[in-house]
Amino acid sequence: MKTISAIAMAVLLMGTATAKAEVIDVSTIKCSDLAAMSTEDASYLLIWLHGYYGGKAEDTTIDLKSFETVATDMGAKCAESPELGIMTAVQQVTN
Repeated sequence: MKTISAIAMAVLLMGTATAKAEVIDVSTIKCSDLAAMSTEDASYLLIWLHGYYGGKAEDTTIDLKSFETVATDMGAKCAESPELGIMTAVQQVTN
């Protein structure tokens, strides 16, 4: 699996991307799906997850070092449990 921290940094450096007319139910995505995504799509998903959980916590900040750590931990968690849902994986690595 590609290093998720590299993906996180790519997201931060990305410019405006072409919008895709696609609706995704993030609660149905498994770790194996994340590993099979393009770097661009995985980056969007990880940023979305950060915003989703940040919103739930009423946290409007982004700690880049913490984001990188969570992304790396997600990579390890997903490598050991490919059928785990990514939202569950995030909860497990952040609690």
